[in-house]
Amino acid sequence: MNNKNTGRSSILALAGGYLIYMAYELLKSLLANEPTTMPRALQITVIVLFTGIGIAVLVYAWKVWKKGREDQDENPVDIETQEEEAKSEEQDSEK
Repeated sequence: MNNKNTGRSSILALAGGYLIYMAYELLKSLLANEPTTMPRALQITVIVLFTGIGIAVLVYAWKVWKKGREDQDENPVDIETQEEEAKSEEQDSEK
């Protein structure tokens, strides 16, 4: 798999997961009626936004990962062929 797509999808998945985790923590404090400086309506709005954006980022990360996987399947890297090409280039440069 393309390392660029793997890294990107991993970071996006972490970010999406963190947003969902933050929404969960806010919901937990809202349900426990813990004192806060944020109005309830704003808390609910933020919970909904964090959850929605987190899910969207996770879906996008999955699509990036899947695209990288499909690219790899279409263009597999043949290590033996690359090694042979490198050896032939070395031999050409020595001559």
